[in-house]
Amino acid sequence: MREAVSAQLDGELSELEALRLSTHLDGCESCREFEASASFSTIELRATPLEPLTRPIALPSRRRISVPFRVPAAAAAAVLMVAVGGVFESLHGGAAIRGSQAADAAYNNHADMQQIARQQQQRNFQQLLVLRAQFQANRVLRHPGFQNP
Repeated sequence: MREAVSAQLDGELSELEALRLSTHLDGCESCREFEASASFSTIELRATPLEPLTRPIALPSRRRISVPFRVPAAAAAAVLMVAVGGVFESLHGGAAIRGSQAADAAYNNHADMQQIARQQQQRNFQQLLVLRAQFQANRVLRHPGFQNP
């Protein structure tokens, strides 16, 4: 009820809320005492003349410099767009970029795709064999901080 007393002193209560407060104050001694004290304080504060300032008050500007925040946000947006574009490209196979049906037919040829996959597997296997031979010969490229035994 203390909030309602404060709101009444500021003239912010509706008629219904003022009636509820008045009914409550009729039956509650502690709230009546609070209302009398708050009323006295409010009247005294409002009646007191304002103090003249001896020197001006300078408040800091609330204007924010948002340029430093725009650069990371723009970079994040660019990275997000590249990622979304990559996902779109991988899902749609670049069909949105290519315009001719002949290119689509050649690209979507299942036999060509299998041959490309086999060639990639062969290259990967050859690289693996080279790394295995280097490892067995103890010639694996290591971080410059590590020494070969």
